[in-house]
Amino acid sequence: MKLGRQHALTGFVALALIAFGIWIALNTEWVEVRVPDPRRQSAPHDADFQLKQLATRLGAQVSAPTNLDQLPPIGATLALSSSDWNLFPERAALLRRWVEDGGHLWLPYQGELDEALKWIPVRWISLKRATPPTTAADADDEDDDELSRPALPPRPKPRAKPEAPRCAGVDEPAGIAPAFGSARHFDSCLYANERLETTAPPQWALDGPSGRLVARVAVGRGSVTVASTYLPWNNLQLLQRDHALLAAATLRLHAGQTIWFVQDEARAPLLSFLWQRGMPAVLIGGLALGFGLWRGAVRFGPRTAPLPTARRSMAEQIRGTAEFVHHHGGAALLAAQQRALHDAARGRLNGYDAHSRSERARAIANATGLDAAGLVRAMTPDPDDALARHHGAALTLLETARRRLLNTPTNRPR
Repeated sequence: MKLGRQHALTGFVALALIAFGIWIALNTEWVEVRVPDPRRQSAPHDADFQLKQLATRLGAQVSAPTNLDQLPPIGATLALSSSDWNLFPERAALLRRWVEDGGHLWLPYQGELDEALKWIPVRWISLKRATPPTTAADADDEDDDELSRPALPPRPKPRAKPEAPRCAGVDEPAGIAPAFGSARHFDSCLYANERLETTAPPQWALDGPSGRLVARVAVGRGSVTVASTYLPWNNLQLLQRDHALLAAATLRLHAGQTIWFVQDEARAPLLSFLWQRGMPAVLIGGLALGFGLWRGAVRFGPRTAPLPTARRSMAEQIRGTAEFVHHHGGAALLAAQQRALHDAARGRLNGYDAHSRSERARAIANATGLDAAGLVRAMTPDPDDALARHHGAALTLLETARRRLLNTPTNRPR
């Protein structure tokens, strides 16, 4: 076996690959790195995704229906943040009956309650105080003071040191049953422009520096929890400070609890809704529409195949004439023959309809070469006339005149 240039090139490439592999092995190392799981598809679009995960981890059964067509079971918690839940007039009465039977309703801060929720014994009191107006006398006194004061040199303004924002937090008030055995302080920044005032003894509450911020009141055998501020429960704030503990206390999260989150009032698309609710009617309507379009569509040909054109035999002609005479009599056959002659004459003779009967007969006689007197008698038969009593001769004369007229070129102006 001879070693040629091709073998040398192959050996060189193999040595280069081996050397490259040894260099990679000596200059690299394998390190384990923890990569967080990617967010689920619903997390970026659901502001309560982390809150639902917290409730699930605590053993609660979480549901998120797209509308309030059905209410949760008695004893469950309904977190109602939808602003369009009262689209139908019976919703408010059903919701109130559900709460009075033992349900727990949680209403996030949306301002003053609308008319459909006025049965909840809670009022919102504004914390904004208007400054008293300055009178003209006060303004004059201030001007006199300004003039009487000696002028002082301006002092340099000291630099203000930035201070870190401090949150007073919220507390469970004394005299009200706490959420977790003993009253505690929650480290959370809650800012409100309103405070709550309940007309019934609260079952649980949270107080801040400006007053009551969260309150739970009894309604029948159930309860309603309302707030006068936005609670920091979104995906970015839930796991900070005491926000998760605050959410568990407000929603009464525990193992075995059923909690529904209703955030909007979504409906299925119109076509899907019609198909789900009225599939038979849609199918029948579609079939009727398709049949109507098929009946009115342009056709490529006749509906039935055309029959071949052929002249009737003599026997058929005789049988048809005899049947006509049998049913209508000879006078009717003669009248039909006269009408056929008139139709042929109108298409061949100019001004035919303007002439009298005798003039029409003479015009036909001139065009066909037949006897004018015989045509007059055939066209206006007299019962006492011998030709009128013998319909056969009159029929023959009229048919002969009709055929000759059809073979004569028309003299009507175009």
